[in-house]
Amino acid sequence: MDDSRREQIYNEVIRILSTDLEVSADEIANDTMLNSELPFDSLQLYEFVIDLEEAYNIKLPDEMLDQMKTVDDIVSLIMRLTEGK
Repeated sequence: MDDSRREQIYNEVIRILSTDLEVSADEIANDTMLNSELPFDSLQLYEFVIDLEEAYNIKLPDEMLDQMKTVDDIVSLIMRLTEGK
């Protein structure tokens, strides 16, 4: 796996999360739990998904999103969906 690519995606996910949720990027870690540790309401979650889809030109299926528990899960999913792009 390409570590520099993973780090780049991770940094972008953190940037989007901190912007959408108006929290410091320092408060978000690789193992941060999305549902319990981040102050998402349904609109913010929707905006976050849209921002990710636009940033990476991908479609995030709802059934995949339901399985995402941590920031690292999202980074891994984006890596899988953007492989070869």
